[in-house]
Amino acid sequence: MPDIFIAEPKEVKDYPLPQPDYKKREVLETLIEKPHRITFANQKPDEKIVLFLRAHFITNFLWVVIFIFLFFIPVAYSLIFKGNLNPLAFIPGNFIYFLVVFYYLLVFAYALFNFLNWFYNIIIITDLGIVDIDYSDLLYHDVALTNFNLVEDVNYTKVGFFKSLFNYGDLFIQTAGGRENLEGLGIPNPANAAHIISDSIGHGEGSG
Repeated sequence: MPDIFIAEPKEVKDYPLPQPDYKKREVLETLIEKPHRITFANQKPDEKIVLFLRAHFITNFLWVVIFIFLFFIPVAYSLIFKGNLNPLAFIPGNFIYFLVVFYYLLVFAYALFNFLNWFYNIIIITDLGIVDIDYSDLLYHDVALTNFNLVEDVNYTKVGFFKSLFNYGDLFIQTAGGRENLEGLGIPNPANAAHIISDSIGHGEGSG
């Protein structure tokens, strides 16, 4: 019996699967194992990043609280002191306006400097050595690099309730030959970073 209706085979299109955006995901991370899109100056062509570290996000808690408090001081002042109760009522309105603008510029500058200090203070552990990037303000930053064969000792500290609760602490790396010692303050899971470095001591350029 002849078929009354035969459906033509549908063409199967090969749609590319969406790829994860590692660059966006890694921007504010504090601990990344084998990052995909992170590089640094003087990185060798065959050098691979094993661990990327910056201070745990909870270390920003204090300055964030201070920023919020400072941000709402003028608002609270305007609500508490109204009309004749305002002790600054004798100051011209235009001057008050510029004074408030200047105050908020200082408050946001305080937040910006603290954020940049957290964002750019970084420890990078590669398969060849360690990179310590220290940033203190807009005009000063220091980058220290050392190979594993120059590392003499590594230790970490994690003291206190909050450090134990959120699993963060300080990492200290002692180098040989009078070189600058490296440190990572407030980094997440410092024990893991210390174990990676201690397992790699003696490797790298110049090793036997």
